[in-house]
Amino acid sequence: MTSRQTDENPRSLVRYAIVTTAFTIAGFVICWLVSDALLLIFAGLLFAAFLDAMTRLLGGVVGGPRLVRLAIVCTLLAIIVIGALAWGGTAIATQGSELATTLEDQANQVLAWFGERGITLPFGDNSSDGSERTQPDNPDAAPTIRSVLPGVGGIFGQAWTAIAMVLGVLGDALIIIFLGLFVALKPDAYRDAVLLLFPPAKREPLREVFNESGETLRSWLLGQSLTMLLIGVFVWLGLTLVGVEPAVILGLQAGLLAFVPTLGPLLAGIAILLASLAFGLWGVIGALCVYLLVQTLESYILTPIIQKRAISVPPAFLFASQIILGLLFGIYGLALATPLAAVVRVFILRLYVQPMSASRNQPAQS
Repeated sequence: MTSRQTDENPRSLVRYAIVTTAFTIAGFVICWLVSDALLLIFAGLLFAAFLDAMTRLLGGVVGGPRLVRLAIVCTLLAIIVIGALAWGGTAIATQGSELATTLEDQANQVLAWFGERGITLPFGDNSSDGSERTQPDNPDAAPTIRSVLPGVGGIFGQAWTAIAMVLGVLGDALIIIFLGLFVALKPDAYRDAVLLLFPPAKREPLREVFNESGETLRSWLLGQSLTMLLIGVFVWLGLTLVGVEPAVILGLQAGLLAFVPTLGPLLAGIAILLASLAFGLWGVIGALCVYLLVQTLESYILTPIIQKRAISVPPAFLFASQIILGLLFGIYGLALATPLAAVVRVFILRLYVQPMSASRNQPAQS
């Protein structure tokens, strides 16, 4: 080896390291800037996996062409959603508003109880009267245009904020629905299109990883959907038996929050206990018994039976993923942390752990 080759070899390694580091940093920066869009796309892919899972499940029952089965699934889902809104949409909205007011009142009473005992919490208003309002210097003075306009502006500002929030949620929902529908129509075509971005030697291993990731998401979604349904029904029936209202909304929110493991049931339990404070001591005891019974049923019966073939993510890793994604990306990050962690786990095991273990002639461990 000549001295020139010896000099160029370290230079090429340094150049490669610099270029790799620069591209890695640029990739992280780009992902951070478009993180909301990436999470929205992943939510659409998750909905596509749900439609694909239902289509495959229907195929095992009635058979027929895939497009026909997908159309049947979409039609049934639309009928269920529209029927639920038409049958109980007004009642759900009314009870939801009442529940929000009840939770706010009970939370203020709890904070006031701590404030009366000299315990200052890092959130909320701990004053015993619940508020400290600034009074005007001359309350008998006639209102002027200047004093009225800020209030009107605040009202319109809140209205526009609410409208923008509703439009944003509807827009995100439409994006998720249409993206899921398009991908569910031909999932293999989209998978093969992504594989074309990689070298030919890498395509077949990546195809297997994509297929396994899709199977993981389908299994988890079917199991989680059934778990959410059962939890919602059990909470509704249990709270109805102990006389805690509104049982329908509390059961609905418990079922929806069950989509987020670990943190979701905790938030649902807090809402149930706060709502039960309005029904006295026996209401609190009854609601607590219902919550503990449902959580025991979920932890020791529903989850082991339903999710035994779905995902196997270590609880500490799952909880850390929820905390990190929730802090970074808000409610979307918190809601999508579990399926995202499952997909990342599959990619790490198949593309990093198993090849490294094979190179060392050791069995791969999950």
